[in-house]
Amino acid sequence: MKKYCITALSIFILQSCSHSNKRTAPPRDTIAATDSFFPVTSFIKGQIITLGSLPVTPLQLTTINEKTDSLWIPKKELMPLLLPFLTPVINETNFTKYFKETKFKDQTINAITFTYDPINIIPDSITLRRWDVYIDPETGNVIKVFIVKNIKEYNQIFTQQLTWKANKLAKITTILNKPGGDSELIKEVVFIWDFADSPNRQ
Repeated sequence: MKKYCITALSIFILQSCSHSNKRTAPPRDTIAATDSFFPVTSFIKGQIITLGSLPVTPLQLTTINEKTDSLWIPKKELMPLLLPFLTPVINETNFTKYFKETKFKDQTINAITFTYDPINIIPDSITLRRWDVYIDPETGNVIKVFIVKNIKEYNQIFTQQLTWKANKLAKITTILNKPGGDSELIKEVVFIWDFADSPNRQ
């Protein structure tokens, strides 16, 4: 089922690109939105399964107050730390009531971007605020997923920025939202399993 979804998505993207190449297009070529979203959670679960099968020990980089500590983390200890990427579940239809999908080809980064923004005010019960999926226009493969969530802990509101670079790394950035509109970077954690990639590349 996962392979079918990704294949179907690839065909749709390639067809869209084919049509758009027949006319002069600006760097951001907007494509009509649909009522069926990209299944982000299924994709990331598949990535986690693949990671579990690799003969590699991931590297964890934790940055607090501009000081970075590193350690090698066994995969069995890493998996629970990746749970923020899996909740809430984002499938094809469960958030179509609250978010709209916009697709465009961004020639500046050579990617087709699926952007999901709120339609109206989001209920407090939903932690998601927005997310993006970046697709390679030549292969149809996912390059990166970026998710923004708001979470409440200890009577404070934090923003979590979750970045998943396919087959490479995962990054969790935690920001404290202060009264009055100010914000403070609390912590950034990067888990790397493809060491050909730099942890700071977006």
